[in-house]
Amino acid sequence: MTSHDNIRFPPRAELPPGVTIARLPGVGRTWYRRGFVYWCRRVGGTLLLGMAVMMYTLIIAGAVLAAGRPGSPGFLAVLIAEIVFSLVTGVLTFRHLWRIGISRPAVLANHRTTSAGVGAVYTAFWVGGVGALILVVSVLLSAGFAFAALAIWLVPVPPAERRARRLLAEELEYYHHHGHPPGMRGGHKR
Repeated sequence: MTSHDNIRFPPRAELPPGVTIARLPGVGRTWYRRGFVYWCRRVGGTLLLGMAVMMYTLIIAGAVLAAGRPGSPGFLAVLIAEIVFSLVTGVLTFRHLWRIGISRPAVLANHRTTSAGVGAVYTAFWVGGVGALILVVSVLLSAGFAFAALAIWLVPVPPAERRARRLLAEELEYYHHHGHPPGMRGGHKR
């Protein structure tokens, strides 16, 4: 599998007709150039997620302290349970976020990358029943979700951007070989 993380795309004005740049959650189309606005959005997202992690940590610290004085059996039990629970939910969330950002099947055509988060939550709630309830409780009781989201945001090329780069590279390669974007013949949509 070839890495499209560091591929140099042509300037936007030189893109073939019909080839579009996907809009990604959080960074829009700025990922294409990775200029000043892109990095401002990435830094802003990192700061927001960092604040979310801090808030989760403060809330959880309050719950742990409410279980007893530091060093008491109740305090230690809640602290150890929270650490284990946060680590497990953090790792599982990180793997899930990475997978949905990278491993969605590549389909050649003009792509619109959408945020599946809200739709997935609604679907999980209505279809999942008990599993959805466990997911909601896990997010509320664990800092793992916030840590995983922050970790995904901190990687040099986030999964959604990797996917968008791969799909655009495939689309440009198709255009190069066939003279038109996928789904079009001779410049006209099918």
